[in-house]
Amino acid sequence: MKDYSYIASKKDGTQIKGVYKAESPNQVVEYLHENGLIVVSIQENIGVDFRKLGEMQIGGLPLKEKMIITKQLSTMIGAGVPLVQSLDVLISQTKNKAVKTDLQKVFEGVQGGMALSKAFQKNSKIYDELQISLLQAGEKSGNLVEVLQQITIDLEKRNQLMAKIRGAMIYPVIIFIVIIVVIIVMMVFMIPAVKDLYADFGVDELPFITQMFVDISDAVTNPIGAGIALFSIVILIVGGRMYYSSPSGRRTIDKFLLKVPVFGVLFEYSQVVQMTRLLAMLVRSGISIVDSLTTVSKALGNIHYKDALEQAVIDVSKGSPIAVSLAKSDVIPVIVIKMIAIGEETGTVDKMLLDMSRFYEEELNNLADNLTKLMEPIILLVVGVIVAILAIAIYMPIYQISSF
Repeated sequence: MKDYSYIASKKDGTQIKGVYKAESPNQVVEYLHENGLIVVSIQENIGVDFRKLGEMQIGGLPLKEKMIITKQLSTMIGAGVPLVQSLDVLISQTKNKAVKTDLQKVFEGVQGGMALSKAFQKNSKIYDELQISLLQAGEKSGNLVEVLQQITIDLEKRNQLMAKIRGAMIYPVIIFIVIIVVIIVMMVFMIPAVKDLYADFGVDELPFITQMFVDISDAVTNPIGAGIALFSIVILIVGGRMYYSSPSGRRTIDKFLLKVPVFGVLFEYSQVVQMTRLLAMLVRSGISIVDSLTTVSKALGNIHYKDALEQAVIDVSKGSPIAVSLAKSDVIPVIVIKMIAIGEETGTVDKMLLDMSRFYEEELNNLADNLTKLMEPIILLVVGVIVAILAIAIYMPIYQISSF
């Protein structure tokens, strides 16, 4: 999508200016004609407009802000406020410049006769493909308010899930950061002191493990060595990101994340919760199962779950049951497959998916609450090994001296 600046004329001769996102100038012309405007000029925006840097939304719109916008919109429409007026109220009270700009474009589109879902799809980054699909279903069925409420609930669930996972990760991350800081301090201050101490005792040849730590300490305390170490870390990070961006690399890393002790189960449950909840919501909204599977596959983070749903799209399009197709994957839990199979037989797929979502959400909450206890043995083991290695490296030369 590119930004095109346009100047158009109304039927009364008044000229208006605006910016429209489109694939080509022809799409801009179609948009203007649909709104009863006469094209005066269209120009592609090239380069950086420094006046608009403050409107850039880095990292996407936060879930909490998206949730507030959706909740307010559903409340106003549900109270009988016209759609155009509801959008106008949202624009007037939104402080985020990027969101205000997006909502203004949506407002102009709806005011020109465009459907709300199409206006959000063409002019805004507030909603993703899944939410746009729900809006389209709501407009077709006449249940737009109910759909907006469903989107709000989904955003609340996502926000709670992310907060739960982040909260569960805080303790182990802090512990390992402290361990790294302690190791750096020892390398910079303690090991050089130990080296000087043993030199004063006349020890010319240190044990292998002690000498290894001394060499590492000399390297990191030397400006050239520190620069090389920092450069190596940057190369590893950039190389890792490039590897993850490749299809094979992403599959390898995503598979590894699912196998990591304790955390692997956390990642697995979060994907299953998201998959089952979103599928249930889309199917319940009247969206076909093929379109639902396609949309949800794009919303999942782990490539193996994406692959499972994409394969299901192909199989279901050919007449295969959903459960049979999902059974081919080794990442979808057996209980989920069986419950979907029962749902297909009884015509209650959405209910079974919702039940599975609640079940795994409860399991995920319990796992996150107990993560600290589960991590304690691993943390103690890592700390114990590090302390033991450092103790051996520091005290081994003492035994070497005493043996003479």
